[in-house]
Amino acid sequence: MDDASPTLLLTRPDAQSREFLAECEEIVGRRIPVVIAPAMKIVDVGDIPDLDRFETIIATSSHAVRRLGAEGALRGRKVFAVGEGTAGLAREFGAKAEALGQDGAEFLENCEAIEGPCLYVRGAHVRVDLASALVGRGVACEDAVVYDQLAQPLGCAADALLAGALPVIAPVFSARTAELLGRTTDIRAPLTMIAMSPAVAAAWNGAGDIRIVAEPTSSAMSKAVAACF
Repeated sequence: MDDASPTLLLTRPDAQSREFLAECEEIVGRRIPVVIAPAMKIVDVGDIPDLDRFETIIATSSHAVRRLGAEGALRGRKVFAVGEGTAGLAREFGAKAEALGQDGAEFLENCEAIEGPCLYVRGAHVRVDLASALVGRGVACEDAVVYDQLAQPLGCAADALLAGALPVIAPVFSARTAELLGRTTDIRAPLTMIAMSPAVAAAWNGAGDIRIVAEPTSSAMSKAVAACF
Protein backbone atom coordinates (compact mmCIF):
# COMPACT_ATOMS: atom_id res chain seq x y z
CA MET A 1 0.00 0.00 0.00
CA ASP A 2 1.53 3.32 -1.06
CA ASP A 3 1.43 6.57 0.86
CA ALA A 4 -1.34 7.95 -1.37
CA SER A 5 -3.79 5.16 -0.56
CA PRO A 6 -7.14 6.52 0.62
CA THR A 7 -8.62 6.22 4.08
CA LEU A 8 -12.25 5.32 4.60
CA LEU A 9 -14.24 7.72 6.80
CA LEU A 10 -17.36 6.15 8.30
CA THR A 11 -19.82 8.49 10.00
CA ARG A 12 -22.73 6.19 10.87
CA PRO A 13 -23.21 4.94 14.44
CA ASP A 14 -20.40 2.64 15.53
CA ALA A 15 -22.15 -0.73 15.14
CA GLN A 16 -23.47 0.12 11.67
CA SER A 17 -20.08 1.48 10.62
CA ARG A 18 -18.29 -1.70 11.67
CA GLU A 19 -20.84 -3.88 9.91
CA PHE A 20 -20.45 -1.83 6.73
CA LEU A 21 -16.65 -1.93 7.02
CA ALA A 22 -16.78 -5.73 7.19
CA GLU A 23 -18.87 -5.79 3.99
CA CYS A 24 -16.35 -3.59 2.20
CA GLU A 25 -13.34 -5.56 3.40
CA GLU A 26 -14.95 -8.82 2.29
CA ILE A 27 -15.28 -7.42 -1.23
CA VAL A 28 -11.77 -5.97 -1.32
CA GLY A 29 -10.23 -9.04 0.28
CA ARG A 30 -8.06 -7.16 2.76
CA ARG A 31 -8.15 -4.70 5.62
CA ILE A 32 -9.06 -1.12 4.72
CA PRO A 33 -7.56 1.93 6.47
CA VAL A 34 -10.49 3.47 8.32
CA VAL A 35 -11.54 6.16 10.76
CA ILE A 36 -14.91 5.61 12.42
CA ALA A 37 -16.39 8.91 13.56
CA PRO A 38 -20.18 8.91 14.05
CA ALA A 39 -21.67 12.26 13.04
CA MET A 40 -24.80 11.61 15.09
CA LYS A 41 -25.82 9.98 18.33
CA ILE A 42 -29.09 8.07 18.21
CA VAL A 43 -31.19 8.48 21.35
CA ASP A 44 -34.65 7.17 22.19
CA VAL A 45 -37.31 9.83 22.71
CA GLY A 46 -40.94 9.76 23.73
CA ASP A 47 -43.17 6.83 24.53
CA ILE A 48 -44.26 4.16 22.09
CA PRO A 49 -47.94 4.70 21.23
CA ASP A 50 -50.57 2.03 21.76
CA LEU A 51 -49.96 -0.03 18.64
CA ASP A 52 -53.24 -1.90 19.04
CA ARG A 53 -54.93 1.17 17.52
CA PHE A 54 -53.18 0.58 14.20
CA GLU A 55 -53.55 -1.99 11.46
CA THR A 56 -50.11 -1.33 10.00
CA ILE A 57 -46.75 -0.02 11.20
CA ILE A 58 -44.49 1.87 8.78
CA ALA A 59 -40.73 2.08 9.32
CA THR A 60 -38.07 3.66 7.16
CA SER A 61 -35.04 3.07 9.39
CA SER A 62 -33.42 0.36 11.45
CA HIS A 63 -33.33 2.74 14.44
CA ALA A 64 -37.12 2.87 14.63
CA VAL A 65 -37.38 -0.89 14.22
CA ARG A 66 -34.85 -1.50 16.98
CA ARG A 67 -36.66 0.90 19.32
CA LEU A 68 -39.96 -0.93 18.97
CA GLY A 69 -38.42 -4.36 18.65
CA ALA A 70 -36.37 -4.03 21.83
CA GLU A 71 -39.61 -3.58 23.76
CA GLY A 72 -41.31 -6.52 22.04
CA ALA A 73 -43.79 -4.21 20.34
CA LEU A 74 -43.39 -5.60 16.81
CA ARG A 75 -44.15 -9.26 17.42
CA GLY A 76 -47.00 -10.34 15.17
CA ARG A 77 -47.45 -6.83 13.75
CA LYS A 78 -47.86 -6.01 10.07
CA VAL A 79 -44.98 -3.75 9.03
CA PHE A 80 -44.28 -2.06 5.71
CA ALA A 81 -40.75 -0.74 5.36
CA VAL A 82 -38.41 1.23 3.16
CA GLY A 83 -35.55 -1.08 2.24
CA GLU A 84 -35.23 -4.83 2.55
CA GLY A 85 -32.70 -4.40 5.35
CA THR A 86 -35.27 -2.57 7.46
CA ALA A 87 -37.94 -5.15 6.65
CA GLY A 88 -35.58 -8.01 7.45
CA LEU A 89 -34.73 -6.51 10.82
CA ALA A 90 -38.43 -6.13 11.61
CA ARG A 91 -38.92 -9.81 10.80
CA GLU A 92 -36.13 -10.67 13.23
CA PHE A 93 -38.23 -8.97 15.91
CA GLY A 94 -41.25 -11.09 15.00
CA ALA A 95 -43.06 -8.74 12.64
CA LYS A 96 -44.78 -9.71 9.41
CA ALA A 97 -42.74 -7.25 7.39
CA GLU A 98 -42.44 -6.38 3.72
CA ALA A 99 -40.36 -3.76 1.91
CA LEU A 100 -42.44 -1.61 -0.46
CA GLY A 101 -39.48 0.18 -1.99
CA GLN A 102 -35.84 1.12 -1.68
CA ASP A 103 -36.59 4.77 -0.95
CA GLY A 104 -39.50 6.97 0.06
CA ALA A 105 -40.60 7.70 -3.50
CA GLU A 106 -40.74 4.03 -4.47
CA PHE A 107 -42.52 3.23 -1.20
CA LEU A 108 -45.27 5.72 -2.05
CA GLU A 109 -45.61 4.27 -5.55
CA ASN A 110 -46.51 0.94 -3.95
CA CYS A 111 -48.63 2.23 -1.08
CA GLU A 112 -51.88 0.73 -2.39
CA ALA A 113 -50.97 -2.36 -0.32
CA ILE A 114 -51.20 -0.38 2.93
CA GLU A 115 -54.29 -0.74 5.08
CA GLY A 116 -55.09 1.98 7.59
CA PRO A 117 -55.09 3.12 10.19
CA CYS A 118 -51.31 3.02 10.20
CA LEU A 119 -48.51 4.49 12.29
CA TYR A 120 -45.26 5.81 10.83
CA VAL A 121 -42.50 5.46 13.44
CA ARG A 122 -39.61 7.77 12.64
CA GLY A 123 -36.73 9.91 13.79
CA ALA A 124 -36.92 13.59 14.62
CA HIS A 125 -35.30 14.47 11.28
CA VAL A 126 -36.83 13.14 8.06
CA ARG A 127 -36.70 14.31 4.44
CA VAL A 128 -40.06 12.89 3.34
CA ASP A 129 -43.22 13.30 5.40
CA LEU A 130 -44.65 9.86 4.67
CA ALA A 131 -47.58 10.29 7.05
CA SER A 132 -48.87 13.38 5.22
CA ALA A 133 -48.16 11.79 1.85
CA LEU A 134 -50.19 8.72 2.76
CA VAL A 135 -53.06 10.80 4.11
CA GLY A 136 -53.04 12.65 0.80
CA ARG A 137 -53.48 9.27 -0.90
CA GLY A 138 -56.45 8.38 1.26
CA VAL A 139 -54.64 6.21 3.82
CA ALA A 140 -55.30 7.06 7.47
CA CYS A 141 -51.87 7.55 9.00
CA GLU A 142 -50.33 9.09 12.10
CA ASP A 143 -46.67 9.45 12.96
CA ALA A 144 -44.64 9.10 16.14
CA VAL A 145 -41.08 10.28 16.76
CA VAL A 146 -39.35 7.45 18.63
CA TYR A 147 -35.71 8.53 18.32
CA ASP A 148 -33.60 11.60 17.67
CA GLN A 149 -30.41 12.01 15.66
CA LEU A 150 -28.25 14.36 17.71
CA ALA A 151 -25.28 15.95 15.99
CA GLN A 152 -21.92 15.36 17.65
CA PRO A 153 -18.30 16.31 16.85
CA LEU A 154 -16.48 13.90 14.59
CA GLY A 155 -13.47 13.81 16.88
CA CYS A 156 -9.76 14.48 16.57
CA ALA A 157 -8.92 11.55 14.28
CA ALA A 158 -11.54 12.52 11.71
CA ASP A 159 -10.66 16.21 11.94
CA ALA A 160 -7.00 15.42 11.29
CA LEU A 161 -7.93 13.15 8.39
CA LEU A 162 -10.10 15.79 6.71
CA ALA A 163 -7.48 18.48 7.24
CA GLY A 164 -4.71 16.33 5.77
CA ALA A 165 -3.33 15.81 2.29
CA LEU A 166 -4.22 12.16 1.68
CA PRO A 167 -7.38 10.96 -0.11
CA VAL A 168 -10.53 10.29 1.91
CA ILE A 169 -13.49 8.13 0.88
CA ALA A 170 -16.68 9.06 2.73
CA PRO A 171 -19.83 6.99 2.10
CA VAL A 172 -22.86 8.98 3.24
CA PHE A 173 -26.21 7.28 3.78
CA SER A 174 -28.50 10.15 4.79
CA ALA A 175 -29.12 13.77 3.89
CA ARG A 176 -28.74 14.80 7.52
CA THR A 177 -25.29 13.24 7.70
CA ALA A 178 -24.37 14.99 4.45
CA GLU A 179 -25.44 18.32 5.94
CA LEU A 180 -23.49 17.74 9.15
CA LEU A 181 -20.35 16.56 7.39
CA GLY A 182 -20.56 19.45 4.94
CA ARG A 183 -20.46 21.89 7.85
CA THR A 184 -16.95 20.71 8.72
CA THR A 185 -15.08 23.88 7.79
CA ASP A 186 -11.55 22.52 7.50
CA ILE A 187 -11.90 19.93 4.74
CA ARG A 188 -8.64 20.16 2.84
CA ALA A 189 -8.13 16.51 2.01
CA PRO A 190 -9.03 15.22 -1.47
CA LEU A 191 -12.48 13.89 -0.60
CA THR A 192 -14.73 11.53 -2.51
CA MET A 193 -18.26 11.48 -1.12
CA ILE A 194 -20.26 8.42 -2.11
CA ALA A 195 -23.94 9.32 -1.78
CA MET A 196 -26.70 6.79 -1.30
CA SER A 197 -29.20 8.86 -3.31
CA PRO A 198 -29.58 12.13 -5.22
CA ALA A 199 -31.22 13.61 -2.10
CA VAL A 200 -28.10 12.84 -0.09
CA ALA A 201 -25.91 14.41 -2.77
CA ALA A 202 -28.12 17.51 -2.89
CA ALA A 203 -27.71 18.01 0.86
CA TRP A 204 -23.92 18.13 0.55
CA ASN A 205 -22.43 21.63 0.49
CA GLY A 206 -18.78 20.73 0.94
CA ALA A 207 -15.95 20.35 -1.53
CA GLY A 208 -14.84 17.17 -3.23
CA ASP A 209 -15.99 14.64 -5.79
CA ILE A 210 -19.55 13.31 -5.44
CA ARG A 211 -20.59 9.90 -6.69
CA ILE A 212 -24.18 8.63 -6.46
CA VAL A 213 -24.75 4.88 -6.39
CA ALA A 214 -27.15 3.34 -8.88
CA GLU A 215 -29.57 2.09 -6.21
CA PRO A 216 -30.02 3.12 -2.57
CA THR A 217 -28.84 -0.10 -0.95
CA SER A 218 -26.04 -1.03 1.42
CA SER A 219 -24.77 -3.49 -1.17
CA ALA A 220 -24.42 -0.78 -3.81
CA MET A 221 -22.66 1.46 -1.31
CA SER A 222 -20.17 -1.21 -0.26
CA LYS A 223 -19.37 -2.06 -3.88
CA ALA A 224 -18.80 1.62 -4.68
CA VAL A 225 -16.47 1.96 -1.70
CA ALA A 226 -14.60 -1.23 -2.59
CA ALA A 227 -13.99 0.12 -6.09
CA CYS A 228 -12.00 2.99 -4.52
CA PHE A 229 -9.54 0.56 -2.95
